[in-house]
Amino acid sequence: MGETRPSAARQRILETADRLFYDEGIHAVGIQRIIAEASVTRVTLYRHFPSKDDLVAAYLDRRSAWDHDQVDGVIAAYADDPRAALTELAAVLTRDDFGGVSRGCPFINASAEFTGTHISRVYAREIRTWVTARFEELLRRLDHRTPRATAQQLMMVRTGAVVSGALDGNDHLSEDFLSCWEELIDAGLGQSAIGDPVGRMTHRQS
Repeated sequence: MGETRPSAARQRILETADRLFYDEGIHAVGIQRIIAEASVTRVTLYRHFPSKDDLVAAYLDRRSAWDHDQVDGVIAAYADDPRAALTELAAVLTRDDFGGVSRGCPFINASAEFTGTHISRVYAREIRTWVTARFEELLRRLDHRTPRATAQQLMMVRTGAVVSGALDGNDHLSEDFLSCWEELIDAGLGQSAIGDPVGRMTHRQS
């Protein structure tokens, strides 16, 4: 019996691949495993994803779209307060990365499995460049003294925190990361722009 809802089948394949690729790694998960767990035929899978690389690209595109929505949502919610937006982004972008549960950043993980110009590395560079640019835009709105350099430093700190969270599961890592994040931002601001850090953190947690 053939598939009557190809869009539903595609979604099921992609959700299965997303879960398995993230939890176990791309190389560790074969196409037959995805076919079995998604309950589709080989013909159906290859109709939607002609190669494994096509499926990997769709997986990373899905993750990228999710990150875009998260970042854009925070910036829109704090449209009149770029400083608060930066604090909230620190929380949102590492929400699931502390406490020993996370397996880290899907883009870092995927790119670590491949070399050269593989699509996974392209996606990793693109999403990191895009997020860093959003940091820089917010810093410029604050008249930060070094918006570009600080935006790059924020991305470096976030990357280190995500990797540390996946490897160490340190319960205090979240506090350490947020403290470092705030210090990097405040170092390039005038006193009036720094405001009340305690109030910012209280507002973020409320």
